[in-house]
Amino acid sequence: MAIVFQCEHCEKDIEVPDELGGRMDQCPHCGHSMYIPLAGGAESEALELTEIDPAEEDRIQKEIEQSRQTMRRIWSNRRTVEAAEAGKERPAPRSGRKVKPINPEDAGFTVEQYVVAMAGSSLDEAEAMAAHLVGNPQTVNPIIKKALKEGLSNASLKNVPEAVQKGFLKKLFEYLN
Repeated sequence: MAIVFQCEHCEKDIEVPDELGGRMDQCPHCGHSMYIPLAGGAESEALELTEIDPAEEDRIQKEIEQSRQTMRRIWSNRRTVEAAEAGKERPAPRSGRKVKPINPEDAGFTVEQYVVAMAGSSLDEAEAMAAHLVGNPQTVNPIIKKALKEGLSNASLKNVPEAVQKGFLKKLFEYLN
């Protein structure tokens, strides 16, 4: 048996096999992307929706802003410390400029904040974080690979699709290597 329905855009009749029901596809006539109804008027499993808790949303937004303020303080302090410790730096392989080794904890935090900055369109912040990671591939590459495999758990990334997060991580990996 086939599913017969009309394209919601061009209103032409379309007939597709039952197994395509419940999926997204394009109209063969106009190319419009649309949902194919289930066969025989069958209904899909209903999802229970919960109300958005305004207090929880406010708490999350405050957490995100606190995280950003903390990052700004860290970067400001880091620049001061790096200037004071200029004698402990080693040359970076590509640029010839000096780069301070980074510990894995700082690297993990910086990678995560890079993705947060990219997701929030804070490109200057993201660029500064990426620049901080340059010259430390032995420390940073395993962290990026783990994040690509397992994902990130930062609360401010809850509305950012995993594919987008992985795209940011891949771009960071390419930039650093």
